[in-house]
Amino acid sequence: MAEGYESPEWAEPDDDSEFRTGYDPSSPWWSVSLLFPRPSKLSDEEMQLHFRDRDGRWSKQTKAAVLKNGAIGLDLNDNWALVEPSWRCPCCGRVKAEIFRLSKRGVLLAKLELHHDHMRDEVWPRAEKLYGPDWRDTAVPGATNVLDPIEDVVSRFREALVCSECNTADGKVKAQYRSEIDPRFTFTVLEIARFVRARANADHDIDYDAALMLWREQERGHRARVELLDALLGKLGDGLLASERTGGNGLRPMWMSMESDELLRRGFIDEVRDDERWGLLTGYRQEFLARSTSRDSASLPSIRVTSRAEGPTDEEFAAYVDRVSTKRWSATPEGWICPVCSRNKRELLRKSGKNKWTGGIREHQEYVDESDSERIAVRRRLFPGFTNKAWICGYDTIHLCSDCSEISSSVRQRNRSLESAYLKLTDLRDCINSALPHRVHDIDFQEAELRLVRNGAYHSAWEAWCRYDSLLSTVRLKMNSWPRAEGLADLAEDLRVFHRIESLQEREALSQWLADEAFNVRTRRQMVSE
Repeated sequence: MAEGYESPEWAEPDDDSEFRTGYDPSSPWWSVSLLFPRPSKLSDEEMQLHFRDRDGRWSKQTKAAVLKNGAIGLDLNDNWALVEPSWRCPCCGRVKAEIFRLSKRGVLLAKLELHHDHMRDEVWPRAEKLYGPDWRDTAVPGATNVLDPIEDVVSRFREALVCSECNTADGKVKAQYRSEIDPRFTFTVLEIARFVRARANADHDIDYDAALMLWREQERGHRARVELLDALLGKLGDGLLASERTGGNGLRPMWMSMESDELLRRGFIDEVRDDERWGLLTGYRQEFLARSTSRDSASLPSIRVTSRAEGPTDEEFAAYVDRVSTKRWSATPEGWICPVCSRNKRELLRKSGKNKWTGGIREHQEYVDESDSERIAVRRRLFPGFTNKAWICGYDTIHLCSDCSEISSSVRQRNRSLESAYLKLTDLRDCINSALPHRVHDIDFQEAELRLVRNGAYHSAWEAWCRYDSLLSTVRLKMNSWPRAEGLADLAEDLRVFHRIESLQEREALSQWLADEAFNVRTRRQMVSE
């Protein structure tokens, strides 16, 4: 320190500095207090303040564009919301303010897309074509481990974030020259930049001749990649290219050990192990996107077809395969009736936009409400950090037709703030205006949104039940592994450490109760399954 220097008064530590900063050099502990803004609770102005490096329907730039274009709605996607307002497209060079575009229906489009090499999409399907749809189960051990590296070898790039017009330009060129350009070929970012003519707030003009010339320049290289793909996949059957991963499971934990990200994660988990804050952190991205994105085009009225819908012929029905769940479709008898819309297996089939038969049978989790007052009291004591406005004790798996199963997701697409909400079977029935054979359901979306909001407490109830069910699994493991007295003693200590229950008498009573409950729950489940 320089001679004659006197430290200013504000630099002198005071007695309570460690309480204000969470750091005391002489202490074996140090701490940090973190505050997370809740996007779902913030006004537009507060979102602008806290997320200046992100974007959304709340940003000044977006609001100004909606007003300037006289838009009746906004379609703003995830990619747009997650990058800064000043982002510039690497293809056409436009900034976001120049990328906004008004659709023919009057909706302002704010979309960025992940542009990828379509050769990557060829690897797995081509392997199935060579070795059959079940080849992963019969392949030489380690053969499937090679497919990801093969994707990297045969593609010219992985992914690139571009504006939607640049991403579409690739498809437009290939559609124009469908008979000449291999559909597996994809133009790179730099190549697209050479044949698009960008205009502010409008779709691109495309120099198709220049694009065709680029294809011809790259055609030999593309053909070489296709041949290389076939050659590499041809070696998988005999295991010559198999790659083992044995012993690799412990590498990532070792690499992450004592790293800042892992320390923060573990510290946070230990602090919020049994309350909703862990869910708030893991769901933070989704909460932000629900507050920031918009899909108003989904709410615009659609043109309804009033003509009579024809069903499949006997031959078409017999040959139909539901690719989403082939085994479930085959195992379901033809006389099955959807418990929501009352259509049978044949009536749920309908023609898609591509004039192909579509439809299937999906699984729905129907929550079972908890009504036992003693069990509720114990769970409230053990997990006070949950909202606890609704209680469930598990769920039943119900089979629904695909149209009924998709009602919730359709509503969430229109209103992403309802992403974690839930509809019971009675709600689904009440939200359907009409369910005709071979047609999409006519849905009362306003009623569905009201039901989703009303059932909002089920999200917390589900998390609370999962935590409780996990605790019972731990209890069963202890009681099966140790003598009962030792298991109960260890469980009582867990209640002190993890649930902060100090009274020994209460911990011993709860341990006895949980041990009995863990056995009773398993017995009840076995009886239900039988």
